Amino acid sequence: MTGPTPKLYAGETLDTVSGFPTLYNFFPADASKPIVVFIPGAGHNARIAYGGHEGSSQKDFLAYWINGHGYGFLAVSYPLENTPAIMPAIAPQFRIRDWGKQAAEVTHHIIKQHNLSSRVVLLCWSMAGRIVVPYSIAAKSVGLHVDLFVSLAASPGMHGTRPPPPGITCSASGYAVYARMIELFLIQIHEQENNLNHGRTIIPDEVFKREYFGFTPVSLLGWNLGYDRATHGQKFSEDLFTSTKDAAVDQAENLPVIAALTGHSVLDARHLIMDQATWTFMLMQKFMRTIEISKGVHGLTQAQGTRLAKMAHSIPGRISMTIPGNHYFFIGECGARETAQAIIDSLEMAATLEHEFDTLLNS
Repeated sequence: MTGPTPKLYAGETLDTVSGFPTLYNFFPADASKPIVVFIPGAGHNARIAYGGHEGSSQKDFLAYWINGHGYGFLAVSYPLENTPAIMPAIAPQFRIRDWGKQAAEVTHHIIKQHNLSSRVVLLCWSMAGRIVVPYSIAAKSVGLHVDLFVSLAASPGMHGTRPPPPGITCSASGYAVYARMIELFLIQIHEQENNLNHGRTIIPDEVFKREYFGFTPVSLLGWNLGYDRATHGQKFSEDLFTSTKDAAVDQAENLPVIAALTGHSVLDARHLIMDQATWTFMLMQKFMRTIEISKGVHGLTQAQGTRLAKMAHSIPGRISMTIPGNHYFFIGECGARETAQAIIDSLEMAATLEHEFDTLLNS
């Protein structure tokens, strides 16, 4: 990296993993419990889960409350172009397959370094829902097991679910720029502060712009656009399939059990309305694939089929929870505390649901 040394928060590590820059921070707790791993969404580094800027309150962020339940917390940033620079802006070609591999390798490194349990709870916010399958596959390849995936208002990597917004341009380094993105983010942060944090600032606007926000590699965004090497990143090309292939949602057997957390605010209407149905569909794809692999297409008895269908119909209400807030429902003291509790509760739900499914399948 050229230029001034980047300003890092306490405990942060700036590194190159899997050939790409990353920023991560680990908050240790009980080494025998699963490690909770947070992956941020578009336009953000992972600081959104732990804070650390001057004047910040630990209680406004998720890491503090997860630690309070005795779980170690690892937050991993993908390559992001910030101003001023935090990570070197040298990875505009970064793809979803790279993202899953990088995040899993950082997790593996931390687990080995701190002699932790090999079990993982994966938290993905927003765009990061696209890496649940590639992360789980990469984690399994190094001996880790994802006990639970928690969607924090996240989207899976299904093709064509969201068209690109108008006005996408390239930064000088080839990252994706959407001019209104920061405005839309700040509107929601202000709502969290004013309505759910007693009017107390969580992240000052200028601090957010400098130390949390950045431009994203275009292939991660699910906008059917790809980095165009021929133009040296000064123009994006239409790419209808690469991100979908990388997200590998067709490999549903590699999904962990899923929990879906959303806010209640209409400012995040897409997730408020869709996420319960979306992630129920994904989880049922996993369960159905397991049935087909273990029993064959016609391997169930009528009684098994009836009981499994009854279980399946109960899943939407079991895996989903609504927390007061918007797309940032997990920041601010109340939101962070309630989200942490929901994650811990979801671990019990996941174990119960998996046991119930296995029992019904093999009875």
